[in-house]
Amino acid sequence: MPPDQTMLSLLKLSVLAACLSGGALAAQQPVSRLVGTWRLVEFCNVDRPGDTTYSLGRRPIGFFIYDAAGNLSIQAMRAAPSGAFTKDSVALAGMAELRTSYFGYFGSYTITSDSTVVHHVQGGTIPAYIGTDQRRNFRFRGDTLSISGDEPWSCRQLVRER
Repeated sequence: MPPDQTMLSLLKLSVLAACLSGGALAAQQPVSRLVGTWRLVEFCNVDRPGDTTYSLGRRPIGFFIYDAAGNLSIQAMRAAPSGAFTKDSVALAGMAELRTSYFGYFGSYTITSDSTVVHHVQGGTIPAYIGTDQRRNFRFRGDTLSISGDEPWSCRQLVRER
């Protein structure tokens, strides 16, 4: 088979495999679908009048990681750190800026329904979360995970990392 036809055949097989795996993915239970590493692509809040704020900027970076043993790690920050974080080392006084540029927490999680996960926070940069259960609503669209707090106006869009 000529090289161009071989490439075309491989491309067709790849598309078919992607379609078939998407169907299989949709049939999976929420627990197994949630397991994995999710790259943060949007982090915003919408207030009651409908105004959207992007506390970590328009292009945040980070990961939400859920493992099969029930552990989680969430790390998120501005893509382009500013101020104290542009230097090689950060003085203790500059750490206050951290709160507006970065957050993270870790612990375990429990799926309580087809659309709800509870984060059991053991530690992190948000003191009020430590030792608490943080309920999150989630939904899938292909390889995209949308997750929000109890309030319906927070938006976290994540894409599965392969």
